[in-house]
Amino acid sequence: MRSSATVGALALCVLLTVAGCADGVDGDPVAASGAPSGSDGSSARLDRVSLSPSDFPASYPATRLRSEQAGQALADLSGHAPGMTVTPSECEPPQIPSGDGESVVLVGMSDTGGALTVVTTTSQTPLSDLADQIRRCGSYSTDIGGVTAQVSAEVLPPSPIESQESLAYRRVVRSGQSPVTLTQSTTVLAAQNDGVRVFASYLSFSGSRPDGAALDAIFTKAVQKSRSG
Repeated sequence: MRSSATVGALALCVLLTVAGCADGVDGDPVAASGAPSGSDGSSARLDRVSLSPSDFPASYPATRLRSEQAGQALADLSGHAPGMTVTPSECEPPQIPSGDGESVVLVGMSDTGGALTVVTTTSQTPLSDLADQIRRCGSYSTDIGGVTAQVSAEVLPPSPIESQESLAYRRVVRSGQSPVTLTQSTTVLAAQNDGVRVFASYLSFSGSRPDGAALDAIFTKAVQKSRSG
């Protein structure tokens, strides 16, 4: 097993990637790429119904992510990293589509280290399927190349958003060994309308409280925009 210091370093790298510190680009949204491509029509539709960096709160200057960085952010949001094994296997989280034209990824980071992520994507399955899995899998373990973590997940009361489907949940990942341990908490709000799914999440480390006001505000904007197409 790798050392707890290595675990902490890997988790810090994830935060820097999700926060858009690597190869981010300011401007209008762009769909994630790096997997089998979606149709030009679906990509154009996602662009129309996705937020832009300028929609984020001023305290969370935002960046759109592209290619590899977008894929890494999607993996972190879903809780399904490449090469990960999950025990029990039926608790393996579903991946968020990362192919060309399949998802638009925006990330903003505050000067206190909290990160807001907004993803607009498409889905042919109901959001209730994800909710059911979270309820079934409140606790499980993960392993990535010998780096292990314990994960807990819970469904929260949904946001009072106007939407065909909505979901709120929290995932907490604990890794490392005393005296070097790390706790990563992700609070997620999700909504789905006519096959367009929106995720808004707040990522924090080691017991920091999520910025609920900022998360609610950006989620509301993202859902409203997703229904405009």
